[in-house]
Amino acid sequence: MGRGATDRRRAPKRSRHAEEAEDASPEWIASSDANTPFGLVPADLQSYMKEVNAQLTERMHSGDADDVQLLVQAVLSEMNGNELALATDPTCSLVLENMSSMLQEKPLRVLLDRMTGNFVTLSYHRYGSHVLQALFYAVQRTMNTGSTSDSASTEQGVLRSLPDIMSDIYEEMEPSLVPMLTDVFATHMLRSIVALFAGVSIPSLDDMRSKRSAKYRSKERQKAMVDDSFTTPSNEPMHVPPAFYTLLHRLYTHMRENLAEEDMHRLVPEATAAPTLSLLLRLEAGLADGKGSKVYEKDSMASCILGPLNQRTDFMESALRDAVATHVLQSALQSISQERLVHFWRTYIHGRVAKLGAHPCANYVVATALQLLPADATLAEAIHELGKAGDQLVKNQVTGVLQTAVDRSVQVGAYAADVMQAVRAAFRFSEDASKDDVAKFVPAVLSLHTLKAFTHVQDAPQKRKRDDHGERMTTQGSILLQRIAQLPAPHQTWLYESLCTDALGSWCRSSTAAHVVIAALTSKAASFAQRRMLIRAVMPMLIDLCDDAWGSRVADALWLSADGFTKEKMAQLVIGHEKRLLASTYGRFFVRRLRLGVYRKNVDEWKAWAMHEQVPDPAAPAAPPTNPFAFLRTIQIHRTPRDHADRELQRILAQVE
Repeated sequence: MGRGATDRRRAPKRSRHAEEAEDASPEWIASSDANTPFGLVPADLQSYMKEVNAQLTERMHSGDADDVQLLVQAVLSEMNGNELALATDPTCSLVLENMSSMLQEKPLRVLLDRMTGNFVTLSYHRYGSHVLQALFYAVQRTMNTGSTSDSASTEQGVLRSLPDIMSDIYEEMEPSLVPMLTDVFATHMLRSIVALFAGVSIPSLDDMRSKRSAKYRSKERQKAMVDDSFTTPSNEPMHVPPAFYTLLHRLYTHMRENLAEEDMHRLVPEATAAPTLSLLLRLEAGLADGKGSKVYEKDSMASCILGPLNQRTDFMESALRDAVATHVLQSALQSISQERLVHFWRTYIHGRVAKLGAHPCANYVVATALQLLPADATLAEAIHELGKAGDQLVKNQVTGVLQTAVDRSVQVGAYAADVMQAVRAAFRFSEDASKDDVAKFVPAVLSLHTLKAFTHVQDAPQKRKRDDHGERMTTQGSILLQRIAQLPAPHQTWLYESLCTDALGSWCRSSTAAHVVIAALTSKAASFAQRRMLIRAVMPMLIDLCDDAWGSRVADALWLSADGFTKEKMAQLVIGHEKRLLASTYGRFFVRRLRLGVYRKNVDEWKAWAMHEQVPDPAAPAAPPTNPFAFLRTIQIHRTPRDHADRELQRILAQVE
């Protein structure tokens, strides 16, 4: 121990200058933080941005446009040189998003020009990507107004026009487009670029942001007093320069050439890449080259995803049952031709409609395919198969395929008898059912029970029943009955006969079943006898219904669907209970609707007015989702040099000439 103590020697002292020199990093080493790739925002500038945001929102609502632009110019001057740091700051990025809706054409060009060379980094950043998306929407809105200027030379250099800036942005981002697919922040930037170049309103794309992200951003924007009233979506195509369509074709070609079939199969079930992949499939269906759409080409993205349709593949079998992949499959099916759709149906769905239709994920693909099938023997076979094994859908409480079958029948105006037979068979009702069994049709469908199961629940002891009526009402069952009400007479006779029972009063007061009664009353497809039968059943309980939250809605539907004689009877009935209804929370609105003052003064005038109070025209039957890029097929694409160097060379040669 003593020896160890004597051997210890104190290290020589080091100079303070040497320690500082050793701790200091070389100049060529730069600190890198993924959250702050461009450094932190100075504290004074951060405070200034927070204060100015409230002023911007206040002045925007005050309506003084000149005052707003003066303030915007002052903000741009203050943040000169710190734009990138501000875009990646959690708080200041929201201020930039708010300010983007107020930027005119020239300030917008200046701000984008200052970010040149860093768009890829911003796209991969949590906050910078949202700033870029807001700026891209500002570019789209500005170009849609047609108030764009050409490039201009100043003392500081050349201020490029918006089309030139966006073209250079694409040149910068093109090598990173494929990796952006799988990045949680950059993937929605890729969708924004596609929408911008195509002339589709960026806010109109429903899959631009996840529900969780939309909820979070909404909260944060409210805290920062960000104004959203200037970002209303539009379904109309927006004006864009012809060069953007060329860039759009380049983007699609780049993605198709750099994504192999194995890569697409890997991306299909990936939650981050699937929405963008679905958007690219819709874009592919809208782009036309030569004779037809690009989706018809052998090496199209849809063909790579669906694969050969002559036999089943393991990938497709797993994709049909995946919660994420089914969204991509739906987009692919909506893009392909009807011939390939029929091949897909016969290979993967035929003979397994009930099995796949009862699956919690695959049922959406089956419903989409059924909605798109041509109205020929294939659709008839599908409905026939649904009638044989539809009870599996009811037992699994999944009725989306049944609802789609009814919608498809209404849309094509055929197969109504076959569809109604399939619905009856799914709930185990025989064709020659007794009157008592027909009376159980509506409650059985509402509860999503087969006839046998519903009867068993009805006969069970009172303590085992779920509610006072011994039945439960489901939203899916209510939707199915509402669709059945749109079938032409006499195929929906069971619905009206089953509604006109003792349980009608409780259904009219139910938040779920009331919609069925309203649909039956207002259906244009119902015959006069069917509507008259239901009106007679509802009339005795009119006063009680007016005093109920949901019953008052049924009373409104009854008023609109009744004829002139019945409306006069309703007015006389309401006059007898006017005091009670005026004291009611809901009944007073029905009294006002009937204009009883006019009825007391001049009955003939009141009758003439009441005849015009009718059910509005029904909405068109549900149709397959429309492709927002479908209009691109009619646009002629002008080919330009492929890369930036070729374009610059062409510009120089043009000046020499």
